[in-house]
Amino acid sequence: MNRAFLFGVSFSIAACTPAPAPQVLTWHKDVAPIIERKCASCHEAGNIAPFALKTLADWKAVEPLALDAIRTGRMPPFPGRESCAEYSPTQSLGADQRDVIEKWIAEGSLEGAAADFAPLPGAVDRLTRVDLSLPIKEPFTPTQSPDEYRCFLIDWPFDVPKYITGYELRPGIKSLVHHADIFFLNPSHVPTWEARDAAEPGPGWECYDIPLGQEGGWIGTFVPGNRGVDFPEGTGLKVPVGAKIYLQIHYNTLNAEIGPDLSVLDLRLEDKVRRFAGVQAVSDPRWITADTMAIPANQRDVTHTFDIDPTRFSSIINQNFVDGRPLKLYATTMHLHQLGQSARLEIKRADGSTTCAVDIPRWDFHWQLAYTLKEPIVINPGDELSVSCTWDNTAANQPVINGQRVVPRNRNWGARTQDEMCVAGIYVTQ
Repeated sequence: MNRAFLFGVSFSIAACTPAPAPQVLTWHKDVAPIIERKCASCHEAGNIAPFALKTLADWKAVEPLALDAIRTGRMPPFPGRESCAEYSPTQSLGADQRDVIEKWIAEGSLEGAAADFAPLPGAVDRLTRVDLSLPIKEPFTPTQSPDEYRCFLIDWPFDVPKYITGYELRPGIKSLVHHADIFFLNPSHVPTWEARDAAEPGPGWECYDIPLGQEGGWIGTFVPGNRGVDFPEGTGLKVPVGAKIYLQIHYNTLNAEIGPDLSVLDLRLEDKVRRFAGVQAVSDPRWITADTMAIPANQRDVTHTFDIDPTRFSSIINQNFVDGRPLKLYATTMHLHQLGQSARLEIKRADGSTTCAVDIPRWDFHWQLAYTLKEPIVINPGDELSVSCTWDNTAANQPVINGQRVVPRNRNWGARTQDEMCVAGIYVTQ
């Protein structure tokens, strides 16, 4: 048969075949999965956000406000500069996700069928399995306003070593818990912390201290919207027999439901792991012991930096680590207080180059997120972790307490919210 004839028949058939109809975006199929993953962990009834974002009706009620927050980048909150490093998962909206929302609105905001909903693919920001749930021993109702720091000891129930491979803190009253730090205490130091608990009546005690060095290990931090996390595959934190869990909870009563809080710590556990992990707070000891982190009143752009080769002190991070060997950095977080302006953690290489781990150009005390690296960063002997924080102590940047803006005063290191800190938290293995 003539090739030209075949080509003509093929062309004719193709020309007669109708083009596929353009895909129409709907709430349930295209938009709700984005909102559920990126927004709903805070925007739900009883949580810290001022309104819920679960249904199309919820969205319609606040659409102008929500769109403005999305378009300006205020929401979802992800203060870290994404060009610093690649993180997984991340709460920020990708450009393609913003485009989906805008196109859906332009097409008429169709609802679609509820059966079309499917969660977003990719890494999830939640604990995938719960092997142990540990509530604080008694409900606690804050009596101080607007801030109260309360610490609680929880018994560790195992008579053999266990490895924590993930965690989630579930606040009893979500709008009341501003953030929380979670630790385990090594057995030899438990009596010291038990004495502090016993010295004050009622559940827990007012506290500002955290375990340092060999006192214990940092498990993680809770902030609003945190739905828990699995640690990197094959890694875990070893909790010895006789340890106790230590929770430091920051309660904030502004715009919160005031009542008895019974927070619960959920844990994912294993009997063994391929790699021991350690979590360590990194800060200049002189800031703490010698008041060298001076932040003068009425000054901004005040910066303090601390550099250290962590491989020289690996055994402090985890007693199973060997000093002088490389470390792998999997995740990090930064902690400042209300006058923070910016914060950064980077690795200064022995050859003079740098590797950015997290860079927060506009610090916000209310969004102290953890940043999990998509690929771990290797820290070799001779490299230095560089922790850098900048503050604004001018009149315009002072917090408002009881309706009055605080008058600037000289600040320095201190555990209370009215003082300041500069701490990097690191999750590492060897």
